[in-house]
Parts: sequence; structure tokens; C-alpha cells
Amino acid sequence: MVRQYLILFRTFWLGGLWSCAYVVRPLLEHRGFFPQHGMDVMHVMVGLGVVCGGLILLLGLLFHALSWRQLPVQLISIMTFLSLVYFAFMPWWKLQMMLVHSISVLGLIWLLIAPLSVVRRDRSPAER
Repeated sequence: MVRQYLILFRTFWLGGLWSCAYVVRPLLEHRGFFPQHGMDVMHVMVGLGVVCGGLILLLGLLFHALSWRQLPVQLISIMTFLSLVYFAFMPWWKLQMMLVHSISVLGLIWLLIAPLSVVRRDRSPAER
């Protein structure tokens, strides 16, 4: 049950971050609303990413679903830390966008190294 919540939080975090960085930002920039109004959208999404990363780490610790020695957990920790650092660069939106791109790349690496049992639904013995 916990695994489904972890996958849900991961999907929300990465999907929202990638859609803001690679769909919403270029669209707002084309229309002339970036960085004035577009950074507000990025702030909200990165803030929700901090919440999702914290929930993933908290649920993993409480239910012993994650091990700190695994690379995906270390990536989650780094991504959550970088999301917090994002708000330290508040007046410098170009540095913030560099952090968003680095968090997005780490998220892609996290998704690619995730075991197939996490990405796909586990089949019951009767389905095999």
C-alpha cells in the first residue's frame, strides 16, 4: 500500500516539475509573461516538490520501505535539498531555473534507475 503512495508522490512531483519547466515556462515566455508571472508558477511547483519529497522520505522511514544506502533514496534526498535551496536564490530567477533543470535531470535519473517492480504494477501469483 505504501508503495502506491510513493509512486503517486513521485509521479506528481516529477510530472508537475517537468510540465512547469518544459511546457508552462516556454509558453509563458513566448507570451511575454515570464519571469514576472511565470516564476510564481515555478515557486508553487517547487514548493509542492519539497512537500512530496518530504512525504516520500517520511513514509519511507516510517514504514521501512526505503533504505538510505540505495541510490534512489539518495537522489530523493538531494532533490529535496536542491528544492529547498531553490528558495534561497529568490531574487535570482536564472539561478533558480538552473536548479529546476538540475532537479529535473536528477528526477529523470531517479526514474530510469527505479526497479521495474516500482514502475510496473506487481502481478499476483494467479496472473503469472
